[in-house]
Amino acid sequence: MDWTQLLKELADAVEVRNSRVVALRSAGSHVAELAAQALVAGAPGPPLRRILAGMEPLVERERPHVCGHSPAVPPARPAPPPTPHQPPPAYDDSGLPALVRYSLAEAWHEGILPWKPATARMYRKRSIKRGIPVPEGELDGQTLRYTEDELRTWRATWEKQAAPATAGRLPQGPEVAR
Repeated sequence: MDWTQLLKELADAVEVRNSRVVALRSAGSHVAELAAQALVAGAPGPPLRRILAGMEPLVERERPHVCGHSPAVPPARPAPPPTPHQPPPAYDDSGLPALVRYSLAEAWHEGILPWKPATARMYRKRSIKRGIPVPEGELDGQTLRYTEDELRTWRATWEKQAAPATAGRLPQGPEVAR
């Protein structure tokens, strides 16, 4: 079969698919409207859920298989929302005042570090190579958390050794309202 004929068939198939998708979206809107009307009319939830559970998840089945990430195809699951930093209780188990610990992202957002997390990790690796003491941090799940003093001490030591190379440039960080 000639490639020009294949392209014509492909164009026809895309047109048919698109018309079916439009019809499916219209049917989906109609289902949503009927479900809302049923709820307003007083329909009990369990039977309504049972009916809606029978709907086929066509959108997921239409998603093409892609190995790796592609900007054209969104990920199957949305990224989880970032969790806000939860301050620890005022006192730890031993009765001593608890230390507030920050992840690198939280430290950047709070203005403790002038670098975004990826840059801070790179500078941490470079610090180790250059013999600059780095904070050990405390593992919390998969995240290392540091005290403000640890981060400020490391930042001051890093900036002191990096000062000749970065003279004249100010570090960039988020605006912090205090």
